[in-house]
Amino acid sequence: MMLHLATIRARLILAFSVLLGLLLAVAAVSLQRLEGLTTTTQEIVNYQARRVFMAQSMNLHAQAAAIDLLKLLQTPERDKRVPLYAAMDEEMAASSKAVNDLAQTGVASDVQTYIDQVTDLQQRYAVLLQETVELLEIEGPTKARAHFEDRTHKVLNTLFFDSRALETHLQQVMQAKLEQLRASATQARQLVVLLALCALAAGTGLAWAVARGIVLPLQKAVSIAKAIASGDYHQSVPTGHHDEVGALLRALRVMRDSISTREEKILRLAYIDPLTDLPNRTRFMELFDAHPSNASGALMLLDVDRFAPINNALGHQVGDHLLCQVAIRIKRAAGESSLVARLWGDKFAIMMEGINQLTAAVRVQQILSAVRAPMTIGGQRLDIDASVGIALYPQDGTDITTLLRRADVAMTVAKRRLDSIAFGSEMVDEPAHEQISLIGEMREALAQGEFVVYYQPKLNLKQNKVTAAEALIRWRHPAKGMIPPAYFIPFAEQTGFILEITAWVLRQVVEDAVHWQHAGISVVASVNLSTRDLLNHRLVAEILGLLSRSGLPTKQLCLEITESALMEEPELALRHLDELAAHGLKLSIDDYGTGQSSLAYVKTLPVDELKIDRAFITGVDVTPKNAAIVRSTILLCQELGLSVVAEGAETAEELAWLRFNQCDFVQGYGLAKPMPLREFIPWVQQFNHS
Repeated sequence: MMLHLATIRARLILAFSVLLGLLLAVAAVSLQRLEGLTTTTQEIVNYQARRVFMAQSMNLHAQAAAIDLLKLLQTPERDKRVPLYAAMDEEMAASSKAVNDLAQTGVASDVQTYIDQVTDLQQRYAVLLQETVELLEIEGPTKARAHFEDRTHKVLNTLFFDSRALETHLQQVMQAKLEQLRASATQARQLVVLLALCALAAGTGLAWAVARGIVLPLQKAVSIAKAIASGDYHQSVPTGHHDEVGALLRALRVMRDSISTREEKILRLAYIDPLTDLPNRTRFMELFDAHPSNASGALMLLDVDRFAPINNALGHQVGDHLLCQVAIRIKRAAGESSLVARLWGDKFAIMMEGINQLTAAVRVQQILSAVRAPMTIGGQRLDIDASVGIALYPQDGTDITTLLRRADVAMTVAKRRLDSIAFGSEMVDEPAHEQISLIGEMREALAQGEFVVYYQPKLNLKQNKVTAAEALIRWRHPAKGMIPPAYFIPFAEQTGFILEITAWVLRQVVEDAVHWQHAGISVVASVNLSTRDLLNHRLVAEILGLLSRSGLPTKQLCLEITESALMEEPELALRHLDELAAHGLKLSIDDYGTGQSSLAYVKTLPVDELKIDRAFITGVDVTPKNAAIVRSTILLCQELGLSVVAEGAETAEELAWLRFNQCDFVQGYGLAKPMPLREFIPWVQQFNHS
């Protein structure tokens, strides 16, 4: 239990300490046993073997002395017996010395008894041997042999017997010692093996315990890490103990919770609009794609009218609060079964399943009623309105991209005709595939110089001279020939590419105007500005810079603006017009009569000219209503000090009627078609001098 609670470091230290202790114990026992064996071996080598050797030496010397005695008894000549006496004495002395040395080795009592017997026998034998030698020398060999056989021989045999017994006893003692040594060695080996096995078992147990306390939690940690990597943040993480693995598991749990929290935030940022807390465009499209393919319903695109002026006038904080309130109202009015999302800016999308066109119109009116209710933000009462485009599925399309596009087109139409609702099924002017392909080619066309400018003269009816001309862009496609502006200008406006086209047209027209001014032709060039152009914050600076670099007088350039461009963001548009007029540029309202503006509104604008749309000029000489509208417009413009241009005059009768009713300028095929610069200059020179 204590090992389980200890840290990995403590466990490893403890395990290695135990293993080291066991190894030291094995080493100590081995050394002790080895020392004992060494001591025993030394004892055997130094004492037992030596004693046996001494006993053997004693016997050998005694036997050698006996042999010498027998030789003496058989040697009659005295001179030959003399060397034998010396040899016999030497052997007897060596035998006695061996016995004495053996006695001095500290033998046991039983061995000492044998030694004492042998010593006594040696002494007795020495006496008898001396007697035998004396008889030999005095009385001759016969008496000496008789004495030897009668007494000396018996003592000698006893001496031999006891010497061999001593030797045998010493050998037995040494053999016992050897057996004891073998037993001790075997016991020591068994003890060392046992201790080694115990050390191995203890080491294995400790290793298993330590590994179990480390490997299993680490395997669990690896499994949890893999689960986190696969996106599973709900797998439980063990608490762990107060060790390094426990710290790792706790860190892993913190990492899991942190990653889960961050991923939730990331997913929320990716799929939820942070301002309104509604699904964003990406989430809305995913949810729509997830609904059954055979489902039916309506996709609605709602845009808050005139949100930009409110946002600019009252600040972004008020604008954000307004959008939040609108989101709450839309969601509440649409109901829980509907999907509401904020796509971008002030545009909201609503998806309702299982409804038809009639039901969709009713539900949209309910939503608009909720949105239109007055609201107070920061002490400011706001009355807002909205426009809604509706696309039904599967009638108007089955994929989200198509439905959003049709709903967006319908919403734009609803805004343009000041109607709150428009259906995508009413839109028949979506771009054909051929026109869509042209959109992608416009940028390359501009770079390759495929765009050209044509000029349509404006006739000054009072002077009967051409004093102005409208610049009209044409696209000379290398494969498709001349492409009319109506095929690509609307889409250039939608994509924003119109800004680059207008910039190119302005540069080209100013260059051409300088050219014909040098040729002695005083003609004011007119250039059309789109809504995006008029709301471009760099518009004034770019035009003034262009005129300054070219040297063209500002009064020789006229800018034509449509009524719809003025209605989009009137404050910004009016500011730009005031700046342009202040620098001397002429301004003209184009296509007057097709929008919802009035002369009361136009009189507040710094414009010099008003162009009546061709719809009122066609048949003006035979259509009383057209005649009344044009006549009254001319009279009011004269009172306001504005020039009037009649567009689309194509017959001599129309020209005569306009001249008679004191219209200032006419423009149309009745006078001249648009023409390139190389034709325009000689045509004007000829017309004005004819």
